[in-house]
Amino acid sequence: MKNLSRCGAAAPLLALLVLAGCGGDEPIVEAPAPVVQAPAPPPAPPPPPFVEEEVKVERGQVITKILEQAAGLDYADALGVVNAAIDVHDLAKIRAGETFTVRKDRDDGSFYGLVYPLDRYGERRLVVGRGETGFVAEEEARATVRTPYSVSGQVESSLWETGMGMGLSAENLVALAGIFEWEIDFNTQIRPGDRFRMVVESVDDAETGERLRLDTVLAAEYETAAGKSFVGIRYEDDDEKVGYFDAEGHSSKKMFLKSPLKFSRVSSRFGSRYHPVLKKWRAHKGTDYAAGSGTVIRAIGRGVVNFRGTKGGYGRHVRVKHNGTYSSSYSHLSKYAVSNGQVVEQGEVIGYVGSSGLATGPHLHFEFYVSGKQVDFLRQQFPRSEPIADSERVAFEAIRDDIVPLLTETPWPLVAVADAE
Repeated sequence: MKNLSRCGAAAPLLALLVLAGCGGDEPIVEAPAPVVQAPAPPPAPPPPPFVEEEVKVERGQVITKILEQAAGLDYADALGVVNAAIDVHDLAKIRAGETFTVRKDRDDGSFYGLVYPLDRYGERRLVVGRGETGFVAEEEARATVRTPYSVSGQVESSLWETGMGMGLSAENLVALAGIFEWEIDFNTQIRPGDRFRMVVESVDDAETGERLRLDTVLAAEYETAAGKSFVGIRYEDDDEKVGYFDAEGHSSKKMFLKSPLKFSRVSSRFGSRYHPVLKKWRAHKGTDYAAGSGTVIRAIGRGVVNFRGTKGGYGRHVRVKHNGTYSSSYSHLSKYAVSNGQVVEQGEVIGYVGSSGLATGPHLHFEFYVSGKQVDFLRQQFPRSEPIADSERVAFEAIRDDIVPLLTETPWPLVAVADAE
């Protein structure tokens, strides 16, 4: 009874007593671990009742004929599809090179419907199917999800060529240049060996995960071949105003843009040159940007248009007074986008590249004035805009702390190093 009173016989304590060595020299026995059954995976969803085939429109084809050939419809039904869709999109205006999807019944191969993209990325679609009394059509919004996506690249010949080769869109590259256009002149300062990395919103199909496009730039870093680095982090304030700031909250904006054209090249710098029309050497008190006729010209800063008209060899000419010290002018325009006395904002379109006046071809002649005197704009340095507002700093820093690791942990592209001789 002594052993029973010490060790006890209560069932709830049995396992603990065995492990504690009750029973003298008997071996310790561990209780077996419970077996946990993994939950069964959910059953796979059934396949849709149709299969899809992509159709590309060839030159000279019309939609009714395409539907007869690709979907097996007769002319009356093909016309019925077109008529059903007319309130959403006129399929008769389909053009060579476009693609759409024909759906066929999985069992008998008969026409089930079609899907035609209404935008470049297929986020909005025309969907036509069979109804009770004929064909019915509706506009369908593709369900999408947005996730951060990191990418990096190194300039080899041009930023444009590098970015397009990486799968970035023209909009992505213009956005990248727009973030740093107060620090870098993308017409004159881009060099092989420059590198960049970006965190971009990837817009993906919610069902399939297919990437439809890369959209908003959330953060970016640009490092020049000389080792100078610039960072921009996107922030939208309480007034829904969007800007880019460095990690300390300093705005990427400055008083003036680095160039009145987004993408171009400098064909003649400030100084002196041999004039191609006058056939003699003369002072060149501005910067010439070679660009195609009709290229958009932007005001480099906020100001008032104090001259718009024809001015001798300048041709069509616009001059903007920014304040009591600074002015800028834009010459050889093909047409104007502003009027005298108009207030223009930084980046606003003021005209278009042309060849009016003494010009052998389309280009922009740009001049910058300090206290009324022409100076070399490419050598000027200007202060930054105001930093992030104190009332916005906590919210900005929260976004910064989320996005910066995605940017800085993105590896720079590997660069092949030539073997030593």
